[in-house]
Amino acid sequence: MEENNHKNNHQSCKTRLLPKRIILVRHGESEGNLDTSAYSTTPDYKISLTEGGRAQARLAGSYLRDLVSSHGPCPDWRVYFYVSPYERTRSTLREIGKSFSKKRVIGVREECRIREQDFGNFQVEERMKIIKETRERFGRFFYRFPEGESAADVFDRVS
Repeated sequence: MEENNHKNNHQSCKTRLLPKRIILVRHGESEGNLDTSAYSTTPDYKISLTEGGRAQARLAGSYLRDLVSSHGPCPDWRVYFYVSPYERTRSTLREIGKSFSKKRVIGVREECRIREQDFGNFQVEERMKIIKETRERFGRFFYRFPEGESAADVFDRVS
């Protein structure tokens, strides 16, 4: 009886069309998280992870592997990763991926719609401070950054 149940559970794993879960992970600590002046000299998409951020990503990978491998009746579980085109997110995925064997990863897709909110090009710290104060008065969700986007824009893009 138990063996038959195992076969039925295993069979349902193979025929499932939808993912069991969707897990969202933010990138590890970046150079911009440590020093916001990095955005005044480096394009946002090129901001890299710190060594601490890489360690965070490796730890997240280990946690995620344990999470997806230990829950449910599917011994042949697989993962599919979506990643934004930003350097810090791609580096985060590289570190996370070290916890998964190649046979467990059925795909990786770079998806630009899931990138972070665009605050504009080469953000000058003093100007950004004033702009962020204006955003607070206007409303965080609807305020559109000059040469950037609002949180509402991000919502539309990601939807």
